Amino acid sequence: RAAALLQALPLAMADMDLEREQEIANPVVLPTFRGAALEFLAATDAEQILAGPAETGKTWAACFKLDSLLRKTPKANAAIVRKIRADMGATVLRTWDRIIALRGGVSRFGGERAEFYSYKNGARCYVAGLDDPTKVLSSEMDFALVNQAEQLTLSDWEFLTTRTTGRGAVTRSPVLMGDCNPAGPKHWIKTRPSIRLFESHHVDNPTLYDEEGKITEQGKRSLSALQALTGIRRSRYFEGLWITSEGAVYRE
Repeated sequence: RAAALLQALPLAMADMDLEREQEIANPVVLPTFRGAALEFLAATDAEQILAGPAETGKTWAACFKLDSLLRKTPKANAAIVRKIRADMGATVLRTWDRIIALRGGVSRFGGERAEFYSYKNGARCYVAGLDDPTKVLSSEMDFALVNQAEQLTLSDWEFLTTRTTGRGAVTRSPVLMGDCNPAGPKHWIKTRPSIRLFESHHVDNPTLYDEEGKITEQGKRSLSALQALTGIRRSRYFEGLWITSEGAVYRE
């Protein structure tokens, strides 16, 4: 038996050397964050939302933050939430799946319609829609992420605050966070004093602008498409204005 172990040792060492070479040749490249996204990642407020026009990297930053919180909080429970459950597969969950694939160590359960994600440290992230409030949203959570929070009513948001009070949580700092596009100037996101609101901009997205602030080829394509929008869509998704169809705006 000892002889067999000694024979196997060189092969095991060779495998370890190969893995090290592969890690060096193919390092995990984590995304770059700056501007409002960077501030959002560091925030510990109980209620926080990262807002901004289309393609500023809001959903990527929000998903990355939730994933980071789960990785450092053993046995935590979290949820990714959207107004309509059916809208999640091609939107926020696509971004979420890319991030956990990039960082590794997470198992997905539920087949094509994901039900939850399990971490090696015992943490779990569930998937839920407010149109189908299963037992996931009836239990206490350490963290919750709302995708496209502007679609929620104030009642929806306040319901979720009752799920992230810290009662039954393993974290000392429960968080209800979200990402959103601009809506009307009197939207509850703008008027709720307990929310810390971060306003992102296109220059915050490293795929659109490089480190020197120069627009990238992808940036030219993306911003050209957004500039071509008209009316209220251009104001919100390109200019990032909280505006109504009547023209009332917050030009911050």
